[in-house]
Amino acid sequence: MFSNYPTHIFRSHPKSFGDTGKHGDTAGDGCHSLLQHVKIRVEKKNRNKALAQCCRERRPRTGMAGEARLARGPVDQYGYVRWGPADLPEGETEATLENIKRDLLNIYSGEGMSGAERTEPMMEKTCIILRKYLNKVPAAAMSEIKQEWPFLFSQKCLFSHFNLLMDVDVLQKLQEEISRRGQTILDYCATLDNPKIRDVLACYDPDSDKAACILLLLMLYFKEPKESLMLEVHSCATAVGVNTAELPGTPCLIIQGDMMKPSGWLISIEGHVVMGPHPLFLHGVAAFFSSYYVFNLEYPTAGSSTLEFIQRCFLGINPERGSKTKKRTTMNPHVSTLLRKLIGFEWAS
Repeated sequence: MFSNYPTHIFRSHPKSFGDTGKHGDTAGDGCHSLLQHVKIRVEKKNRNKALAQCCRERRPRTGMAGEARLARGPVDQYGYVRWGPADLPEGETEATLENIKRDLLNIYSGEGMSGAERTEPMMEKTCIILRKYLNKVPAAAMSEIKQEWPFLFSQKCLFSHFNLLMDVDVLQKLQEEISRRGQTILDYCATLDNPKIRDVLACYDPDSDKAACILLLLMLYFKEPKESLMLEVHSCATAVGVNTAELPGTPCLIIQGDMMKPSGWLISIEGHVVMGPHPLFLHGVAAFFSSYYVFNLEYPTAGSSTLEFIQRCFLGINPERGSKTKKRTTMNPHVSTLLRKLIGFEWAS
């Protein structure tokens, strides 16, 4: 496929052909603009050719020994570094790891979530049996997962597990990128002729949460309903007090109080609150995003552009192929366009 050629050109000459920002950061996979130019050129050349109108039966590629190669892996493996680790920790067997898991359940029975801090090394050690459990088909219900692996729903262990899977410190990376790119996003949105975006910016003041404002602006830019990812509740709402009838089946970031100045957050998955309440909104965004990868969940279609922007722009997770969204196998063009516009705006300013 001709998409391989722009990728090769970009890798050979990244400074000349890449979608590269002022500080050396790359938009998406770095070669989307070049790929679009190549596609337009090829379509123009083939516009009047009957050959371009024909549908050819796709043939399986063969390896060196003439055997057909396996198809690309499932969407669950999109962007992962260690989706299914195969090697046991040194000196451990599956039986000893099961014993450690029982110790984790005993700690939770005695201490609750307050024991999460000291159980992080144990959770890391049992990663292989945890991934086998989470990757099985059919997948376990979230209520069952929380019963079997309760500490996975603590911030400490959730972030640690995401780091093991993706090689990204999700909270640290989000903090760094919001600090570095946040103002550029706010300034760019201020130039847009969009009444709803202007209304959000008009409510933004020094006491507002910058991450919350940016999240709202992204959803408005992509024309995605806020309800697809978030739900606002009373500032004193607890997990028990949240109306589960309003919760989607996909992960939902539940905001306590005013969206621009949240007092806390909770997270629901499969219509049940599984984390919180906790303070610090950006921690909630990190936990919310991590849940899609830790639990092998697809992005909801209605919020997929916002999530992919967070994935590519803030966390630098840029797989060349695949998607966390149904019926998509390549980079979201709306996300790519915004990334390139932000880079152009950054250079211009």
